Amino acid sequence: MFRRRLPQTYWQKARQFFWPREGWLRATLYLWRRTIRLSGTPHSIALGLAIGAFVSANPILGTHILWAAFIIYFIGGNFLAAILGTWVGNPISFPFIWLATFNLGHLLLGTSGDVKKLPELSLSLLIDAPFGTLLPLIGPMLLGWIPVGLVLGALVYYPSYWSIETYQVRRRARLDRKRDAAAKK
Repeated sequence: MFRRRLPQTYWQKARQFFWPREGWLRATLYLWRRTIRLSGTPHSIALGLAIGAFVSANPILGTHILWAAFIIYFIGGNFLAAILGTWVGNPISFPFIWLATFNLGHLLLGTSGDVKKLPELSLSLLIDAPFGTLLPLIGPMLLGWIPVGLVLGALVYYPSYWSIETYQVRRRARLDRKRDAAAKK
């Protein structure tokens, strides 16, 4: 019933994933609307988004959803919102987040974060290099991601909480008006 008449090829699916046909603004607005319509309290949904934003500062890619699930288990929050919140870390924002975590990590360690002394990153280095080669890069980032993540989480939590609360109050009022109008008939 909801299938395409002509199924997409692999390349069309890949293109749609990396560059939506309708554009990134529409895809972002769609995800935001889906997020504010999640069932739960505004605090629960906003906390989930904030936890997702917090873990997106983690420099170890591929572990963000696991970290979000771990934190939500202990703190609470909406898991689906946390998954959506991990999108704060995306290919556009990752360079800025990583630079902030690297510099802040070195500041907290009291060392100098000279980027010129680091090995040149390449795919062969990531595959062939021992862990010790990458430790000067990842070590400070693992320390710096916590404060950077806390800032990201706070920047996401408060606007999300207010907008979700406003949406839910307006939605309840609209449904009450419809119910009252139906009861008068």
